[in-house]
Amino acid sequence: MYLHIGNSKVISMDEIIGIFSMELKDNLTNKMFLQSFPGGNLGSKGEQSRNSFIITTEKVCYSPISPLTLQKRVNKMIVND
Repeated sequence: MYLHIGNSKVISMDEIIGIFSMELKDNLTNKMFLQSFPGGNLGSKGEQSRNSFIITTEKVCYSPISPLTLQKRVNKMIVND
């Protein structure tokens, strides 16, 4: 199963470790972690449209969709499975 995270991007549910609010990126520990992960660069490009970040087994992906909405999508897929 795949989770649509916006901007025509999908992620395999098997790869998702966590879905987090962009508000957490300002924590020093989180910022250091994100910068060390592939795709975790927090450059200003498109930052206004980022509401959440998704950590997968391979990289960090950003989404314009709120973490709550993404979680609802995950829960809906689990129930329907």
